[in-house]
Amino acid sequence: MSKIVSLRTAIFGVLALALTVALACGGAAPAEPAAQTTSGDSSAQSAPAAQQQSQPQQQQPASQPSGQQQAQSQAPEPTKAAAQPVGMSDASTGGAAPTAAPAPTEAPAATLGEPVQTDLRVAITPPYAENLLGWRVGGTNQGILQPMQEALFQRDYQTWEAVPMLAENWSVSPDGKQWTIKLRENVPFHHEEDTFGVSDFVFSFQLWSHPEAKTGFGDYWHQALGPAGDRELASFATEPLGTAATVTEVSDSEMVWNMNKPDLWIPFYASEATTDPLIYSLDYWEKNGEAVYAQDPVGTGPWRHVSYEQGAKLEYERAFDDHWRINPDFDTLTYFFAEEDLTRVAMLRAKEADIAEIPRELQGEIVNAGFAITQSTLPAFMVWVGIGGQYLEDKRNADDPNTNVLVRRAMNHAIDRDALNEAFFDNKMELMANTGWHPTDPSFDPAWEIPAYDPELSMQLLAEAGYAEGAGPSIEFMSGKLVGVPELTEIAVPMISWLEDVGFQVDAQIGEFQPIRTRYKAREMNGVLWTHRTGFWPAGRNMRVYFVSPTRAGAVYMFEDPYTEDLFERWSTSVDEAERLQLMKDAGQFMYDQNATMPLGFLFAEFGINPEVIAEYSVNNSYFGGMKGHEYTKVVRQ
Repeated sequence: MSKIVSLRTAIFGVLALALTVALACGGAAPAEPAAQTTSGDSSAQSAPAAQQQSQPQQQQPASQPSGQQQAQSQAPEPTKAAAQPVGMSDASTGGAAPTAAPAPTEAPAATLGEPVQTDLRVAITPPYAENLLGWRVGGTNQGILQPMQEALFQRDYQTWEAVPMLAENWSVSPDGKQWTIKLRENVPFHHEEDTFGVSDFVFSFQLWSHPEAKTGFGDYWHQALGPAGDRELASFATEPLGTAATVTEVSDSEMVWNMNKPDLWIPFYASEATTDPLIYSLDYWEKNGEAVYAQDPVGTGPWRHVSYEQGAKLEYERAFDDHWRINPDFDTLTYFFAEEDLTRVAMLRAKEADIAEIPRELQGEIVNAGFAITQSTLPAFMVWVGIGGQYLEDKRNADDPNTNVLVRRAMNHAIDRDALNEAFFDNKMELMANTGWHPTDPSFDPAWEIPAYDPELSMQLLAEAGYAEGAGPSIEFMSGKLVGVPELTEIAVPMISWLEDVGFQVDAQIGEFQPIRTRYKAREMNGVLWTHRTGFWPAGRNMRVYFVSPTRAGAVYMFEDPYTEDLFERWSTSVDEAERLQLMKDAGQFMYDQNATMPLGFLFAEFGINPEVIAEYSVNNSYFGGMKGHEYTKVVRQ
């Protein structure tokens, strides 16, 4: 513990000095912008149309923000683990019938007062890849586009249940293979020459599964709705734009998906809680082409694109006087991309940003300076270290030390999770026993234990694996920043040191995340560890994304094994709730026994805000961090 405390003291002593200098010089900010419930039972229920999309609950007046810590002498107390939202259970994740939340009651306009300012400025960690066509970059990079583009489904910010967005109501057949979806009518795109319809959904699906798409679920969408065969034969390349053999257009606002195989989780995979399913306009694409769409994109969301400077900022304005879902409190929204933590701190303190991602270890300073900390309505992040090279035979290297379970156990006992939590997360991280399984997930086993810090056991395990003392395995350790958890690169430093202390020979590579993504997408992480984070998800989603091969439409390929491949295939095609639960329990136990990853913990999303401007910002940020939900951000009024 003394080593990490000393390291943290040294690092943040330098940071504090640099911040003082930055503020003395007027801040280091960029220039200002120019003037449901799914069920495994056999009946598919049709649900009534929802009247309005669920919005975050308005439980307190604007003068006392909900979910927000006002300025005081120290940072907020650690948040205790919450019970799993009802919508997170396996049976609820798909949302076979929508849950329509009642529309919140708004105060009469005359009593609200005038906003203290009309522009909302948000300082965030930059996306690791930027493109205004989200399918070209994939991952959480697409979060910066969510103000402009909507999805078919949304997850309620309090319960995580499936609620209507562009899909108004839906039902699924008993065999899980046919989804009937009624779309919201008369929703205009921003160019106001067309409204959203079935052909726009099909066109969007064709982009998500495009042969060149970087989407995390591209293989999944191709397997679900695409023509049979290789990904190169995806619908975009083989079918007319806006039409697909698997999608029956009943009318412009109603469609039937004839799935290639059963799937009960469509209202999750096609929701705004995931990275891919943004809706694009076929009409705008056909009239203008991809190049124009990439420069001046349109969507159906409450914000309209204004301008974009790569690596610097992205600006939106309120799209319509009366948006179908919600009218933002602010006239404009600008994301400022600031890689350095101190830059974001300086921007907030200089009041050049109204909301900023602030590392948890610096939040006390922000609060002491008169600002406030707000957090997400639900846990937002799962953080862990991936152990690369655990592939099926086509990519497996028998000489890779990561394929030895004794070595993986040694890795897990080499790191001090409590010290990391205290030094970098102010004990706000809920430690995790098995990556992908939260204790409230029905498939979690309470017998699973958080790996104990035990360097002597770690060295013993390396000896059992055949390594001489002080001459342990040679590995790479990669780390890059991701939005929402700016500490990822910082926690890598002590973890590398602990691994070296027990004998690992570590080649440290701390920098950007894009090289990491390039390698794991190519399944070329043999002999590599890397820090990673994702959202707070049910175990089944984590299995699909991280722990199956491309054959099963995986996305990150951290762990592949014939046993779990079979379990997941049976789980994903089953419509029996009891069978699905047992299969996911079996998968979790196998992953735990294999020490498949180095689990760390769960975190809420937290942000620094200027309480003179922001009355409320508390949404389910998922893994998009400060990119998400600003149509619900409330301005202080006077």
